[in-house]
Amino acid sequence: MIMITWLLLVSLFCKSTQDPNGQETCVLHCGPQNLTLSTSNQMILLTWEDDPSCFAVHDVLIYELLVLRADKQVHYDEVAVMPDQIGSTHFWNWSSHLSLECTSHSVRLRTRHKNYTSPWKQEHIAPRKDNSEKPMVYPQDRVFKVGSRVTFCCVLPAGDVLDKMYLTGSNNVNMNTTKISNQTYALTVYLNQPSKASCTDVRCESKTSDSGACVYIGYPPGDKDLQCETRDLESVECHWTVWRSTHLPKLATAYQLLGSPCVDGFNGRCLHKVQVDAGERNWTLTAENRLGKLELSDRADMTKRVHMFAPERVAASTVNARNVSLEWGWPVQQYRNLKITCQINVSYDGTNIINEYFGVGINLAVLNDLIPNWTYNVTVRCATQHFWKWSDWSSTVKFHTKGDVPDALDVWMKMKGNQTTIIWKVKSLFSATTSVNSSWIIGNNGSFSLSWSASPKASCGYIVDWCPTSGHCVVDWLRVPSYETNAVIFSKNFKDGVRYSLSIFACTQGAPVLLERREGYVKEERIQDGLFKTLKWQQQDSDVEISWAPIFLNEQTAFIHGYILYWSENNNNNKILNVSTGNLTATSLTARNLIISSYTFRVNAQTAVGECGTASISVTLNSLTDNLIKAVFISVVTVFIVLALLTVVCYRHWTCIKQKVYPTIPKPELTDKWLTSPGKHSCHHLCMDQQHTEADIMDVPELYFKSGAPVNSQANKPFVFAQTPKGYYNQPHRKCSPPPFILPTKVTPAELGLPLSPLKGVFPNLSYNLIMQTGDQQSKFGPEIHEGTCLERSSSAYQPQSHTEAFTLNQREEAPESPMSCVSTYILLPQSPSKQ
Repeated sequence: MIMITWLLLVSLFCKSTQDPNGQETCVLHCGPQNLTLSTSNQMILLTWEDDPSCFAVHDVLIYELLVLRADKQVHYDEVAVMPDQIGSTHFWNWSSHLSLECTSHSVRLRTRHKNYTSPWKQEHIAPRKDNSEKPMVYPQDRVFKVGSRVTFCCVLPAGDVLDKMYLTGSNNVNMNTTKISNQTYALTVYLNQPSKASCTDVRCESKTSDSGACVYIGYPPGDKDLQCETRDLESVECHWTVWRSTHLPKLATAYQLLGSPCVDGFNGRCLHKVQVDAGERNWTLTAENRLGKLELSDRADMTKRVHMFAPERVAASTVNARNVSLEWGWPVQQYRNLKITCQINVSYDGTNIINEYFGVGINLAVLNDLIPNWTYNVTVRCATQHFWKWSDWSSTVKFHTKGDVPDALDVWMKMKGNQTTIIWKVKSLFSATTSVNSSWIIGNNGSFSLSWSASPKASCGYIVDWCPTSGHCVVDWLRVPSYETNAVIFSKNFKDGVRYSLSIFACTQGAPVLLERREGYVKEERIQDGLFKTLKWQQQDSDVEISWAPIFLNEQTAFIHGYILYWSENNNNNKILNVSTGNLTATSLTARNLIISSYTFRVNAQTAVGECGTASISVTLNSLTDNLIKAVFISVVTVFIVLALLTVVCYRHWTCIKQKVYPTIPKPELTDKWLTSPGKHSCHHLCMDQQHTEADIMDVPELYFKSGAPVNSQANKPFVFAQTPKGYYNQPHRKCSPPPFILPTKVTPAELGLPLSPLKGVFPNLSYNLIMQTGDQQSKFGPEIHEGTCLERSSSAYQPQSHTEAFTLNQREEAPESPMSCVSTYILLPQSPSKQ
């Protein structure tokens, strides 16, 4: 009622005080009132209300704000208040990059409406007054995110002088300070590294003393891979991967599952009591610290994610010679209503057999086909029908089957006279088990505790011997009575980190029988670094295979359970990836899908005493283009070398290769049969003039090789042979002959200028050492030789792919374009009526 009355009075006052232009002068009295200034860390929070006269404003009202640090303006801001917001409480906040303890801060506030503003109203924040005689650094005990840019200040006592200000753990580069006031200095730094210890110290040193501020530098939560399950159907247990350390105190990150706090959240585990019902739902985990908040969800039906506890109170209720009844109990009553699959591991003499049994709430099983009078070890594990995970194995149960009537013997009777010999094959409880596999054993308090299965062969007890597995072996042994199946082995020669081989023999009337063999350490020790002495790498596309030589036993001071390969980029050491194997014979591991960069690979052996035996190698990957260029280059070089070798071989064996590939063509032996037509002793003239026809036939002389005749010069060759350029002539060839000279009817060799021969009508072939002999030595030369013309051979005439001959006396000129030489003179022989 009072507020309404006040509003009415203000309205009447405004109407009565309007200026001639209609402007409401009461607006000049509108301004802020009831200012309240508070702080939180480095944030300033201002609240205020409107003066009642502001109700006369019917449009937007602007509030102007100024922030002053040590009487210097550092920030300006405006807040717009709508007409419907006038009369309510207004809020404004601002964060300073400088701690409020470093120097004084003040805030000024006024209204602005159109061309009118109200007077400034101011609120002041005074810095903390410390009467300390040492420098004070602010802010203190604060949490910052890695990568933040933060300004620290140092307030010196009166009269003191600053020496230096720095961040511990840094290289003090670019650590420049700025003077804010007479006794206050500021230092701005980039927090690029998380706190390695409990906190990071910012130091301030003056001429008389020093001090500092402890701050925490870390990361927001980075957890991942949430996975939830139930074990008792009355609660949900969730696990996740704590991806990286926040570098903040453990309790700095708060974990909640479905809104309930997680006590063990910093270890990646949370248990939440809830009624488990059928159906899928979201299981949400919240991780939050002062630097950020993260939510992880896993959607699942918990009735299908039952991770059972191991069966308990496993016992052999009924033991017979060849079968045994097993029973066990459940730690959770609701397991009796579930469909369950159980595996029973039966072991004896180094042999393991696993049998499966099904049923609702199954808690018993019968083992059949056992060996009478034999010792067995049994353990059980189970899972629900919606297989999620196997339970842990139960504790081991040991039992010994009863004796039984043996099977019938394999008997053979042999009679000799009045004597009968009965022979049977001895029953053996062992198969052909001649080699025994070794099993691992771990010592305790400098000794080995051994136990083994009883053997009917041990008529005179047992013998246990031992010696180092590798190196110089000095065997020591111990005798055990036949009624004992365990022994404690102790020797003053036992050394930690040395592997020993222990063998258990059955003492018989004959040679001892090996029953079991163990290998172990009285105490395992960490393997020294450098176990992998020959690390090698090989790049296959974007994968890198790291390999090593097999490890000798004398280098192993503990059992190796597997190998693990770590790798990281040299320019990003914060991201470390790994791959591992449980194969004890492995000699390589492969890092896949890498980018082209430089990496450091580290191989560790996994043992019971931790990862050890570290060896590392630095690798720079080649781009796929480089590999292609290298492959092409190798191929080209290979081809060049092969061609060079072939060239050398061909050069050295050219004569042989030419003989095989391109043999010398033998010189022809020409006879008259080669030039005559079938059934005739004549041939066409090789050259004719215009007055001769195909009827002019001559008898072709025979050519005979005359051995030992000298080879004359090329100038007087009587025969010229030219091979056809392309096999047979398919087109006519023109042969041009010069005018011939006329021979008389009878011409003697002397008249022709030929040497005399003892044979009449015979003259030598000066080119091929041949002898030409006419068919009829008594015949005379025929028609006269007339002026020669160009002869065109018919394309239908058969042209053999061989040498073409022309009988010449003197070679004077040749037609370069003709396959047959054109000669200046030739002999035209008459046709012979018959061939001698």
